[in-house]
Amino acid sequence: MRRPCHLLLLLLCITVLPGTLAAQTLARAGVVKHVSGTVTVQRGAQPQALALGNAVFVGDVIRTASNGMTAITLADDTALTAGPNSELVVSAFAFDSTTQDGGMLVSLWRGTLAVISGLIAKTSPDKVKVQTRTVVLGVRGTEFIVDAGEGTR
Repeated sequence: MRRPCHLLLLLLCITVLPGTLAAQTLARAGVVKHVSGTVTVQRGAQPQALALGNAVFVGDVIRTASNGMTAITLADDTALTAGPNSELVVSAFAFDSTTQDGGMLVSLWRGTLAVISGLIAKTSPDKVKVQTRTVVLGVRGTEFIVDAGEGTR
């Protein structure tokens, strides 16, 4: 009698836990501070409109249309502003507000991105990177603009 119960429990764990673990591992990186025009975020299968106050998570793909622009503030106070016709991914982000330790990788596949670096860049500039189709930039300043041009990955 116990075997069917154990098998049922095992089957339940196999089907329910992966979704639960995925939700728990979705790391919040920051928040949307400004949106104008058409801006979408893809988190999963379907893109959705990005709105003021939305959370931004590691892995989010943010796309701006020709009339779109968005400003995002990450947890370490890094400010990212994506211009029109841009595609940006928060590829990696971790920040400990107590120790101010962390790291980040932002991928800009097309368009423009203005960056004002936050606490991670001030304490560990070697742990802040911006990637384009052709180069990975290490941060050595506090404010810079990246233009990845047009095109796709």
